[in-house]
Amino acid sequence: MATVREKVVQYLQDARAAEYALTTMLAVNIAVTPEGDYRRRLESQRQRSRERVSRVSDRLGELGVRRSIRHLGMDIARVTGGQAVALATVPVQLLRGPGGEERVLKNARDLCAATGVLDANYRALAQIAHTCRDERTAKLAVDLQAQSEEMLSECYASLDRLAEAVVFAEVEGEPVYQIGRIGAVQMLGLPQLRESMHRLRDGAADVLQFARREAVRQGARSVIPDYDNLSVEQIRDWLTRLSQLELATVEAYERVTLNRIPILETIQKLHGAEPWPEYDRMNVGEIRARLREVDEDQIRAVLDYERGHKDRSSILNAPEVQVAVAA
Repeated sequence: MATVREKVVQYLQDARAAEYALTTMLAVNIAVTPEGDYRRRLESQRQRSRERVSRVSDRLGELGVRRSIRHLGMDIARVTGGQAVALATVPVQLLRGPGGEERVLKNARDLCAATGVLDANYRALAQIAHTCRDERTAKLAVDLQAQSEEMLSECYASLDRLAEAVVFAEVEGEPVYQIGRIGAVQMLGLPQLRESMHRLRDGAADVLQFARREAVRQGARSVIPDYDNLSVEQIRDWLTRLSQLELATVEAYERVTLNRIPILETIQKLHGAEPWPEYDRMNVGEIRARLREVDEDQIRAVLDYERGHKDRSSILNAPEVQVAVAA
């Protein structure tokens, strides 16, 4: 049986691993994104990710932990994941769509997913640390989760603008991003660099694939403990308790591993809009207080959502809900 300290350390290491994977993905995105506001935003996000890694590592050091063999894969991704790995993956990134705008958009979409996994890691860490009465780690996790949520908001805002750029480029013939003018892409034309990159790609691709897969795995495990050892029915029982973000995290992991149809079908049935923004993050008291302020349509939306998800009697039996049901 794990000790309190071991459990906190495990989730700190998982959070750091997710940050390493995100930093590597940001390096790739930066390498294939033209100069401009969006690239500067990516560079800022990468710097903030590095700072978060440092803060998590400092806390692990305070707990007397050195990097373990289990997380060497993530450390390798960080060490080799600078410009060498970024350039080694450029040819793959350049095949992601017919135009520069669509390539940048698809990379941004992946970045949103990685940031969502990171956010789930910090949320799980905060709860683990709080439950284990390690308030110092809990405070750190809450702070870092706030930063990851801010970054996720930035990612979605950028996604909207990049999607509009795809329409302007592909439909209206007004391209914004000239991929061929990017320094990293121009360098691909040098024979000596191409030869070096062919050698790099075999090793780098394996490292990046491991890093990304590990980040998704850690995300799923932070949502459903011991996920890999649970039966299909046990996992399906868990799913009704999850938020939309948590469902997306589990779905991503299930698709890249066993891809079990009963689990994926259950997730699809549970996917749906929350009754209002941030509903899944609210506790029962907050939801009941909000019920006194919303109209009957929203109360019915809460009723339907609760029945399909957590099915909490304290909400379903709230006076405001019962009035709406009787109406």
